[in-house]
Amino acid sequence: MKKLIRVFIITALIFGLTACTNSANNSADSSDGRKELTVWVHVPKEDPEGKNYDLRAKEFEKQHENVKVTVEHIVKTGEGSGYNDRLNAAITTGDLPDVITLESVHTASYVDSDILLPLDKYLGKDVIDSYLDTIVMAGSVGDHLYALQSFDLSSPVFYNVDLFKAAGIEIPADENGNWTLDLAWSYDEFLKNTKILKGYMGQEPVHMFPDNNGWQMYAHSPIIFSNDAQLVGKNGLDVDGYFNSKNTIEALNFINTLFREGIVSPTARENAFATGKAAISFEGAWKIDELTKEYPDLNWSLMPYPYGKKGHNSAPHGSWYVAGTNSTKYPELTAELVAHLTNKDSAKAMEEAAGLIPGHKDLLATSKLYSEYPRKLMLDQLVETAHLKPTSPIFPVLEDVLGDVIEGIALDSDSVENLVQEAVNKAEREASRFK
Repeated sequence: MKKLIRVFIITALIFGLTACTNSANNSADSSDGRKELTVWVHVPKEDPEGKNYDLRAKEFEKQHENVKVTVEHIVKTGEGSGYNDRLNAAITTGDLPDVITLESVHTASYVDSDILLPLDKYLGKDVIDSYLDTIVMAGSVGDHLYALQSFDLSSPVFYNVDLFKAAGIEIPADENGNWTLDLAWSYDEFLKNTKILKGYMGQEPVHMFPDNNGWQMYAHSPIIFSNDAQLVGKNGLDVDGYFNSKNTIEALNFINTLFREGIVSPTARENAFATGKAAISFEGAWKIDELTKEYPDLNWSLMPYPYGKKGHNSAPHGSWYVAGTNSTKYPELTAELVAHLTNKDSAKAMEEAAGLIPGHKDLLATSKLYSEYPRKLMLDQLVETAHLKPTSPIFPVLEDVLGDVIEGIALDSDSVENLVQEAVNKAEREASRFK
């Protein structure tokens, strides 16, 4: 998605394409006088999330007898192509629908292009306060809220219990036998124990995706953030002094050590963790269902993300969110529809169907799925750790250059310092367009 989004954002801002989004209007009244709202989503109709959107849209119609809601399923492929191709074309032609889905991390980019509707102008404080703080934070830019979701994700680190025990690794545990957030390994502890695992296994014990894609920002940037480092300043544009700070370099050198010491493979190994070829794996939360169903004999559990500096624990979070667009004829109704598509019933449905963390505060206390370990660790990571992914109009560029750095580290193509400086130079050039 990052490449496509970057193309339309920069092009739109320079050549004024986004002016079209405010002159055209995809909302329309039907022949019988009903208000028509169109929703574009990135998931298939048969997917649990796709079914949920369709159900909520029908409910909304029943609650508003003069409203018709049409949900179009434009399936994303690869890095979001398909859906994003259609979205980018609509931005260019000014033919956006009333409601879209978007990756939460790109919210600032859309806002900077004047595409999104400020939801907080139309939704009550009680409605917004119902959502998890992490969701409101991810969907906000500046003083306004632009996107919401009924669920959230916090990807864990998986580990093979049997391999740990066979290698003589002591698994940290509280009085209940759980590896809790406060027992997370430091950089040094992680390195020491993975060296022991390597000696026992005779191969790289840790699985990470080293190729350049958005996964680096999602799954591996928390390792950087946990060292009290950031990639960009609070204004979302100052890169120099942040991406190349002492703490950032220190964190990247830790990742570099994992590759140079043979702890992590420089090339992706398919199903390495599932097949017992890796003892630790940085994977998405969706891997839980796959391991449970397809590898029932694998004795796995979850561990916290390693940290650099005590008290700065971080972990991934975020997903695709729902937002209204400035193209709508009915901003108040559109904001209400966004809230309905992401309401508590939606949260319950997505927890039951896909095991996702419910995104409303009062649902967490009653969530059976996330009340027990190891899944509770994901919830603890979501609620109790820092999430510093940049709120920046150049986020796609930051995502891209971080991927370049990690890929360069994996391939040992240059020093960490040189890779970082090249990334800073590239990001600063793009940031200058917005200053």
